[in-house]
Amino acid sequence: MEDINMADSAEFVRKPINMKDLKEHYYGSFRCGFEVEKIAELSREQLEKFSSELYGYYRFLYDNRDAMYMDPGDRRMHCILVTTSGYREGIMIEAEGYAYPRYAAFMPDCRKIDLEGKEVLAQADLSPNLPMEYWREAEVKKKNERTEGR
Repeated sequence: MEDINMADSAEFVRKPINMKDLKEHYYGSFRCGFEVEKIAELSREQLEKFSSELYGYYRFLYDNRDAMYMDPGDRRMHCILVTTSGYREGIMIEAEGYAYPRYAAFMPDCRKIDLEGKEVLAQADLSPNLPMEYWREAEVKKKNERTEGR
């Protein structure tokens, strides 16, 4: 198994509830390499609300689902960095096609990540308003997961 460089990796948590889960390395967390694909800049107030409700559904995650994935070839989480304009701390999200943070990692100092040339989302829509097709696709995924688990 390939060693993971601690500077290029983070402790990801599956289906976190809030920032406490990320900071305390909640049960089921794992260290993994990452690549930031896009940056969602929020106000401090928005980031505080988002980080306290990581279980929620968010339109900006749905709209940018193509930027979040796990590439088995390089074994890194490709994610969106949710932070503020100062880039001090943030949360890396890999939604795995869902509209909620399926996997997330706390980043205490985003200045340590090379963000040069990364797309900054013009506006991150934090609303839970998702198209009906999302709910149909999510139901199919859920059924497939239950079937594969047997």
